[in-house]
Amino acid sequence: MTRVYVMGFIGAGNAGDEAILAGTLHLLRERGITDIGVFSWNPSETERVHGVTAYPVLPGLTGIRAFAEVIKRGDLLLLGGGSLLQDGEPRIIPFWLSRAVAAKAKGCTVVFHAQGVGPLRTLWARTLVRVLVPLCASLVTVRDVDSQRLVHYAHPRLVADPALALPPLKVPKEPRLAVVALRKSRGAAAQAAELLAALKQLAAEHALSYAFLPMHMPDDAPLAEEFARHLGGTVVNYNSLDELRTVLASATVVIAMRLHAAILAAGVGTPVVGLAYDPKVRSFFAGLGLESAVLPWGEGFCREQFIAVINRVLTEDATQKAATAHALTQMSARAAPAVDLALALSNSHP
Repeated sequence: MTRVYVMGFIGAGNAGDEAILAGTLHLLRERGITDIGVFSWNPSETERVHGVTAYPVLPGLTGIRAFAEVIKRGDLLLLGGGSLLQDGEPRIIPFWLSRAVAAKAKGCTVVFHAQGVGPLRTLWARTLVRVLVPLCASLVTVRDVDSQRLVHYAHPRLVADPALALPPLKVPKEPRLAVVALRKSRGAAAQAAELLAALKQLAAEHALSYAFLPMHMPDDAPLAEEFARHLGGTVVNYNSLDELRTVLASATVVIAMRLHAAILAAGVGTPVVGLAYDPKVRSFFAGLGLESAVLPWGEGFCREQFIAVINRVLTEDATQKAATAHALTQMSARAAPAVDLALALSNSHP
């Protein structure tokens, strides 16, 4: 039997990473893989939520040794999905590449799984990735074409975010409910004020009510509470991924700065507008052919343009909705190969 280990930003309070894991586990279990271990920053919570054996993530050399002791029993390591290969903080790339090196040294097949690569701003980060990823990884799969270009030398396969593999939901719509998933951005106070004004105007024009969805706890909660206070909205409290997806499915429209709010909303069939604080948000919408439904966040944000996009999305006809659904079906079909390609590398898998 194939023993699979998964390691990403699990147990760190980010609903997007939990959705990636849930989708990955769903695909593995569909294929008869039951011997699964997950490395987590909160092992007891990961075991409770996902029904797997979980191992703690420890810092420094102690953490690498503990990881190596566990991984030597594995056949396959899925690193990800998500944005592991990026240098938003200087420690991120060395952390993940050290795990890849350790797993390779212990004879475990290493796969960088459903990656959103970048940004890679520094020469040091680009060099580490260019040298060590092809050396350690038997396979690299990526969730968008921009990531594919960034690590072309590793011959990456284009797949889709595993969160799109989660089963569909049928939930009654709450008319005029807009769910908004924001994140704090440095130096964007003026844009936040413009967004707040735009949401007030849209509420008046369409009788919208707002529910603000913190995707990363506790980081997103203060901004959600601030916007809810100004707009008379609510802050969504959820205890599970199913509850979160149900809220997104019940909405008339989702406004997503957080990438996985957009991915999960699209996955349950709710129209979504993106605010691209990071290139990965724009890449997801581009993959769906919905470039016109994602707006820049920061200096490029325009209140009038945002209102126009929301108005257009709220009045989409059946033909436009069908085209979006078709594009989503095509993208979602690429989620399963992320796991199938990885399992094919394991000699013990039929």
